Amino acid sequence: MELLKIQVIEGANVYSHSPIIRTLIDLQEEAERMSHTFSGFNRRLLAYLPGLHSHHCSRGRAGGFVERLREGTLLGHVLEHVTLELLDLCGQNIRYGKTERSGDQPGTYEIVINYDSREGAVEAFRQGFRLVEDLRRKQPVDVNKALAAIRKEIESYELGVSTRTMIEACRERGIPVQRLNRDSLLQLGYGREQRRLEAAVSDATGCIAVDIACDKELTNKLLREAGIPIPRGVVVREEEEAVQAFRRLGMPVVLKPYNGNQGKGVTLNLKQEAGVRSAYRITRAYGERAIMEEYIQGRHYRVLVIGGRLAAVAERIPAQVAGDGAASIEELVARVNENPLRGEDHEKALTKIKVDPVVIMTLAQKGLELSSVPADGEMVHLRESANLSTGGIACDATERIHPENAALAVYAARVIGLDIAGVDLVIPDIAQSYRQGGGCIVEVNASPGIRMHQYPSAGKGRDVGKLIIDQLFPGGGNGRIPIIAVTGTNGKTTITRLISKMLLDRGLAVGMAGTGGIYVRGELLVPGDTTGPESARIILRHPDVQAAVLETARGGILRAGLGYDYADVAIVSNVSGDHLGQYGVETVADLAKVKRLVAEAVRPHSYVVLNADDPHTAAMTRRTRGKVIFFSVEKDNVRLRKHLGWGGVGVFVRRGLMVLCQGETVYRLCPVKQIPITFQGKARHNISNCLAAAAAGWALGLSIEAIRSALLAFGLEKGDNAGRLDMYDWNGMKVVLDYGHNAAGIREVLHTLKQFPAAALVGCITAPGDRPEESIREVARAAAQGFDRLIIREDQDLRGRQPGEIADILREEAVAAGMDPGKIKIVPPELKAFRFGLDQGSPGEILVMFYENLAPLEEEIRRRQKRERRKVVESVV
Repeated sequence: MELLKIQVIEGANVYSHSPIIRTLIDLQEEAERMSHTFSGFNRRLLAYLPGLHSHHCSRGRAGGFVERLREGTLLGHVLEHVTLELLDLCGQNIRYGKTERSGDQPGTYEIVINYDSREGAVEAFRQGFRLVEDLRRKQPVDVNKALAAIRKEIESYELGVSTRTMIEACRERGIPVQRLNRDSLLQLGYGREQRRLEAAVSDATGCIAVDIACDKELTNKLLREAGIPIPRGVVVREEEEAVQAFRRLGMPVVLKPYNGNQGKGVTLNLKQEAGVRSAYRITRAYGERAIMEEYIQGRHYRVLVIGGRLAAVAERIPAQVAGDGAASIEELVARVNENPLRGEDHEKALTKIKVDPVVIMTLAQKGLELSSVPADGEMVHLRESANLSTGGIACDATERIHPENAALAVYAARVIGLDIAGVDLVIPDIAQSYRQGGGCIVEVNASPGIRMHQYPSAGKGRDVGKLIIDQLFPGGGNGRIPIIAVTGTNGKTTITRLISKMLLDRGLAVGMAGTGGIYVRGELLVPGDTTGPESARIILRHPDVQAAVLETARGGILRAGLGYDYADVAIVSNVSGDHLGQYGVETVADLAKVKRLVAEAVRPHSYVVLNADDPHTAAMTRRTRGKVIFFSVEKDNVRLRKHLGWGGVGVFVRRGLMVLCQGETVYRLCPVKQIPITFQGKARHNISNCLAAAAAGWALGLSIEAIRSALLAFGLEKGDNAGRLDMYDWNGMKVVLDYGHNAAGIREVLHTLKQFPAAALVGCITAPGDRPEESIREVARAAAQGFDRLIIREDQDLRGRQPGEIADILREEAVAAGMDPGKIKIVPPELKAFRFGLDQGSPGEILVMFYENLAPLEEEIRRRQKRERRKVVESVV
């Protein structure tokens, strides 16, 4: 057995609308061998993983998988369930799993599961594979070791409670969330509406404010100068300096690291020089400088300020244990740490108590050691500082805080300049004003933890994660921009460009991804074929983009899913035979299922624009939650008529006029012949593309006038639809550059050009090497039946074929389809074939170049046009 590939797909995909892990394994010599034929395999597997008895499998009931196991099932299926069980034992909630043969090569199997933790699921596959392999070979198995490795990966990359709380608040508001790194940096929303958040630091949190908050000396200076009560203190750099400062203050003190956080290295209530010396040595582990402050008597409160308003208050209680008269302090700590609510860091509501030098010193001040046995009911405080990060707990006190104390905390946050701040207040009673009862602000923290407020050990939990999100997105906004996704076999590039034109004309900063590159505001950002999810993410992360128009190709969907969560407008132009034989897509019905994902990844408010003339596309109405708009170039399309009869929306052509109807309401757009890219109504496929784009414009709320204006202007500029039925005049010929790369595309181009007067139609064709031979032959037949002469070339990327192989198949099939062999010329290099067609052409002919690389061909024809114009000028002179 061999583990070939583990792939993570984060967006909606053809397997599930949730993120999945896709694994390929090669069973090699065990490809057809069933589980029950391995001696002792089933017995040992169930002994090691008894939880498999509860797996339903396809039987739909507990014990179903064990039945399959005993009847005999393939090892790929076993690996799926072993992986699921390992993840379940690690506390992961996996809802989907599937195993099937892979079309990539014989003996390979594809296993797909959902995941909670990406890193944990990847490791689970690795551990599961090793476990199955060891069982097959009758080797020892260590399930606990496997689980430990998986848990380590889960914990290493798991987001903390605070971050998870804010993500949940975003989900409730419909705000899209993207994790930008392996830590906690998040993008909330898309494009211009996006905000960024890392823990409780937002993109509105100033760097200067954070720097101030991290500099305790500067913080105290600014607070003191602002009239805010703070403890007296001094910075110390040496142990003797700390002792001298203690003598000068003449009172109990606190020692803490100069730039520390989370209560680490903090020692409180130091009353003797020996304690000061010990505490100073502890602070040295966190930096060269330390802060010595007077120790303020009172209770410790954290006041959370968000956006200049009080959000929550929690009383923080230091780590402590309750004696039982039998267990040592060390044993009591271990018991407390067994609480499932306590984690190693911030991943749970509480943190495990850490036994460190501060704890040892605090106990020593009380005359205790870790081995000491407290009396029954005796409470032992393990440290004076009350941070949750060192094992403390919190009790909600939001409703008890005196208004003047709240105002003081808000003022302190403003003095430091923090939009989100944790203000630490030590005061005898939070319900009494600091003016009467005394009290000081001892710290103002950037990036405050919020779990103490969200999940207090006592009192009411406060949904402060929601308050932070409300601060970032006031007025109920969801951080979204309109997303328009366009897919289909042919026409999607033109539709994408035309919709982008409509929105650009409205003054929007449009991000467009297509086969020609990524454009923002009409300017090229990234060149190339950018129709996959990576390109969609580039646009959705661009800080200027107000609307995203995304050409969404089959390859990207199959390879990596969608790059967005859902579309506001989804368009499927058509589905015909192309790219068959790849990624397990063998039929047009398979291809339709892939394209259908774009129509499925919508919400009830979304619009789905479908081609009523194409049965595969029209059938997607049954699988979408969006509101369907049909378009049709056929006369009296029955599907469209029924749809309109039910009050639906449709776009079609009536007596040469493009119209949009909603039920019985008719909106006249414009005469088809006036739309430039239809070439006076000759280009049927571009009429269809314009109908789809018009439907999208209406779905986006554009006026009829705005849609009409864009239709009548698109194509007037040469670069509007580059490489799509792109016509040039040269030497009395018409030269057409088009991306038609399948039989359907070639037929549509021929249908258009046969309506032009021409002495002859000459086609320069090829087919991608990764297509099935029948698809290649269909290209040849379509070309042979429409062109008078053929030039056969080959792509630079042969995609696994031998040089000359594609050309030979095309020539053979063209001849079989009835073309005179003398009218076929093979010129493999693309640019050379184009030059041959130009050189051999005659005035009055039309040369159609179906290209792979557009730029060199554009450069060649423009160079020749320029030379021709120069000759004309010279002849006149």
